[in-house]
Amino acid sequence: MLLRYLFDERRLHKCEARVFAHNEALLAFQRRLGFVEEGWPRDHVFHGGRHHRLAPLGMPGREFAPGRRE
Repeated sequence: MLLRYLFDERRLHKCEARVFAHNEALLAFQRRLGFVEEGWPRDHVFHGGRHHRLAPLGMPGREFAPGRRE
């Protein structure tokens, strides 16, 4: 519903998400929504006493599947 609002109502060109690379469940969920990984910065975030990789994901509005708009 949020992606439909962003792309259809707000006419957003692209939606981005950033996920810790070790969070496999959230990465899988983002992929199911249609997001694609766009690079993997190493040691990008310092959290909990150590550095973590981020998995930046993005989805341009033109790739937002029509089946997801319903």
